[in-house]
Amino acid sequence: MFESPEVMWHQRWEIVPGVFTPGRNEVAALLDAAGVPLHLDGMRVLDVGAFNGCGAFEMERRGADEVVALDIMTPAATGFAALADALGSAVRWVRGSVYELSPDDHGAFDLILFFGVLYHLRYPILAFDRLRSVARGTLHVETHVIDRFWQDHRRWVRRLRRLEMRYTSEPVWRQYRPYELNPVDPSNTFGPNEAAVVASLENSGFELLSSAHWADRAAFAARATARPYESELSYEAAYPPTAALGGIPQRIDPQFQE
Repeated sequence: MFESPEVMWHQRWEIVPGVFTPGRNEVAALLDAAGVPLHLDGMRVLDVGAFNGCGAFEMERRGADEVVALDIMTPAATGFAALADALGSAVRWVRGSVYELSPDDHGAFDLILFFGVLYHLRYPILAFDRLRSVARGTLHVETHVIDRFWQDHRRWVRRLRRLEMRYTSEPVWRQYRPYELNPVDPSNTFGPNEAAVVASLENSGFELLSSAHWADRAAFAARATARPYESELSYEAAYPPTAALGGIPQRIDPQFQE
């Protein structure tokens, strides 16, 4: 069931003792790096970009009262449906985009996972704004970052600190062309440094609690606070992002359509 060639397994998670999903990204290690608590009793949790759903299932295992898995793909295409059935899970799948999150439609969440999504987005700060709109607790982010590895158009990788110290102390977003970061994935759009992730979190109304980094990845835990003046003074404040979402193309590969 979990070796189906139609499903891309990115996440490795222990289903039962000694039995794992066949992905390469260790879910438990990522959750630890992002500061996700071991006990979530009484919490309402959202997993954005859930994909295989292993993060959401682990939140359920850790005692969350309700878990919602959000992804643009179908649960059958990601293997979520088969895994949920095998587990007898109550995790609820919602097909949609991070840009569409709203408190009216989705309510508020005590804890939000946002793993492996940020660098795929064309509108990353809008995504943080929408996450803030449904956050009443903590947001846990895991993403590709460029602080230690800079990949140029010739696919040369260099240590960013050796290029220029300011690139790690000031917020920087590296824009990628299709297939530039990953030769088999055209959807990678931006590579932020860690300072850019923190600045964007703060701009959207979050306060950084902790961070960790390794290789070309980093994880962050942040707490929802009052919205900052940067958002209120922006031009978008006069034209709410939700009103503009109809103009954002939602291109989904036909293989993921029902």
